[in-house]
Amino acid sequence: MGQPLRGMLAACLLIQLPAQMSAAAGFIRAHGQKFVDDDCKPFLATGVNTWELLEVAAGVAETRELHLSSGREMDMVQWTLASAAANSMNVMRMFAHGVRPDFPLQISPGEYNERAFQALDHILNEAAKLGMRVIMALGDNWIAADSKPSYTNWSSSARASKDPDIFFTDPSCRAMYKAHIRAMTHRRNSINGRLYKDDPAIFAWDLINEPRCNCFPSSWPPPESISSCRPECAHRLQAWMVEMSTYLKQQDSRHMVTVGEEGFWATGAAREAANPGTGWASMTGQNFSQNMALPAIDFAAVHLWPDNWGDLELDFLESWVVEHGKEAREMGKPLMVEEFGKQVHMDTPRAIANLTSSRAIFYRRVYNVYRDSVARQDDLISGLILWAYTPHVDRELFKECRNCFAIQVTPTDFVFQDIVRPAAAAAQAATRAAEPVKGCIPVPLKQRVRLSPHQPNLSRSWGGFTTLLNALPSGKLQHKGQPGASPLSSVPVKGHSLAAATSNLESAQVAGKHDQHSKLHHHQQQLAAHSPARRHLTSVQ
Repeated sequence: MGQPLRGMLAACLLIQLPAQMSAAAGFIRAHGQKFVDDDCKPFLATGVNTWELLEVAAGVAETRELHLSSGREMDMVQWTLASAAANSMNVMRMFAHGVRPDFPLQISPGEYNERAFQALDHILNEAAKLGMRVIMALGDNWIAADSKPSYTNWSSSARASKDPDIFFTDPSCRAMYKAHIRAMTHRRNSINGRLYKDDPAIFAWDLINEPRCNCFPSSWPPPESISSCRPECAHRLQAWMVEMSTYLKQQDSRHMVTVGEEGFWATGAAREAANPGTGWASMTGQNFSQNMALPAIDFAAVHLWPDNWGDLELDFLESWVVEHGKEAREMGKPLMVEEFGKQVHMDTPRAIANLTSSRAIFYRRVYNVYRDSVARQDDLISGLILWAYTPHVDRELFKECRNCFAIQVTPTDFVFQDIVRPAAAAAQAATRAAEPVKGCIPVPLKQRVRLSPHQPNLSRSWGGFTTLLNALPSGKLQHKGQPGASPLSSVPVKGHSLAAATSNLESAQVAGKHDQHSKLHHHQQQLAAHSPARRHLTSVQ
């Protein structure tokens, strides 16, 4: 790697270090439209989503070995968190479950993969050391591991049904999901001894990532025979959110809860016209107005996927954020955009350059809305989290990538350096300068929990932040079946051998190397049915 690039990354790692050395106090909570810490100081959540971080931490995903000039080693979890924190990011969102069918967190009802759980322990412990907070998604609507299809497959009554949305109503599925909620909140971290429900490193829980009714008709408008497209499914989904959010709060009263949905409005909602597409979004079962108004939902959260939804108009991006911000204000809750990404089609020799030219205008528009809100102090938006931060991804990978999509963001990207990092720095500066929020009651000292029980001196962590420069990935990704170094590589996978856990890496590498986002492929294939006129925008061959 050339010296100019090393110098740029060294600067981006170092200039924000002082801000990172005074992390917000204790648990983060919602107060009106703001996030606040124990001292009632505002907390603006600027951060990153990660993909397969649990698998990286467990040692079953491809990574590089990182070596510091001091002779010490840094694992990829530490590097991911440290490079984000050094660039003024304070929140990381992750799937707190498996994303690969061959490496689930929950192997069968009530039976857990200890190696995966210890990977989560490691991530939370390292995040706390750096003052980072983690949003934990409890499950997923889309993928095979720890997902909606997993629960319906485990339930004999749900399995017998032909309705995929029986997940929301089947008594067995609901009981199993509640048991999973309890298992997660009462997990004791094997490193620092904390129960997850008592760990301030957790920012919030997502009930499930992108819950939807299975309304994917082959023609539009959908026929009445498709039950998932009828209003009754939306009512069932709403009832599920009520039940699960209430139960989660009973198990864990200290952390915030949100849904994890995209934020579509239902048919007849006042802001339905702000939806993307030509009607499909209003039939997904979501209704932002009702879903986010639930008493056990602490803040409103939405996703923003212009490519997946077939709406690439810049005005749409801005209005999506603004309209949700206005409605969240009416609810008296903070708004977070917890997923935002822009893909680039890697089909030309100039694809790497396109990572900047094709994305910058979209990122700038969305991040300007955030920066303007911060500057105005109007609380229109209190958090923005990009998808997906992958500091270990080598652009050399893209040279062999044809007819695939790239959605990664790395610390050296122009988009990250020129747009994302300055917005994060501005948000942190605004919170440091802000006075405690009026009307907010500080948490009594005796009730406070320190973010990290072993808070290190960050100037000495891993041999000093100056040595992070030398942790830049070098060499090639390790080959299939040779997962990168991990502190958990010797931990057995309960119910699964390591060979079984890695036997399907070849197919996973297609997503890992050439797309890094298998969820995106699934979205594209499913959403193509939403608007036949726009299928060409989302097709994958």
